[in-house]
Amino acid sequence: MGLMMFICLLFSGNCFAMQFSQPIEIGEAGIMQAGGGGVYIDGANYNSGKFYTKYRKDNTRGYEKGIARFGNGKDALYLHYSYRGYLKFGGQDINNTIEDNILISTIYKIKSNEGITLYPIYKTYGPEFDYSIIGRRADGKFVKYIDTREITKRYFGWNRESASPVMYRNLSVQNDTLTMEYQHYGNKQRIQGKFYFKWDDKAQWFGIAQGKEEVVRSGY
Repeated sequence: MGLMMFICLLFSGNCFAMQFSQPIEIGEAGIMQAGGGGVYIDGANYNSGKFYTKYRKDNTRGYEKGIARFGNGKDALYLHYSYRGYLKFGGQDINNTIEDNILISTIYKIKSNEGITLYPIYKTYGPEFDYSIIGRRADGKFVKYIDTREITKRYFGWNRESASPVMYRNLSVQNDTLTMEYQHYGNKQRIQGKFYFKWDDKAQWFGIAQGKEEVVRSGY
């Protein structure tokens, strides 16, 4: 045991640091604006909802209200939903959830070696592509760690009066750091770059750093 610990410290230097897995897709959810309406849910292991049939009696895609579960056991993610009401992601208890207005979303899961599980929710609507990353802490409490709409306001001066000028994509993981690519549109240029979110063990939260940018298109 002592020898293995010595080797660990000598060669890796981070054996006891947070280690995140790569994101895996676990489902989809969102609001249907056609086909009879309702909340659509794909990939859930359980769904208590009934179909929304106010406008179409044959609607077998959109649900009116209920609870869906993605996965099983302590790492399961619950979605409490009500068409034209709310979408709340988190625990089985609705009081332990994070509400988000989402029209189209893909849900991912990232596990860790310290009892924290992340659930990146990739939201798309028209020209907007954003991430909302919530997580279940080791004590079971759900929190929102990262919201790219807030990042766009902070780093790019977006006032939310028009569509977001930044598109986020390609979330990946390297040890204790999440990396997210983005493209920023404005001033007749398209600029791409990356944000890095490194886990801080002391703060039990993510730091944020912006990488180098490059112009990929101009004059359009």
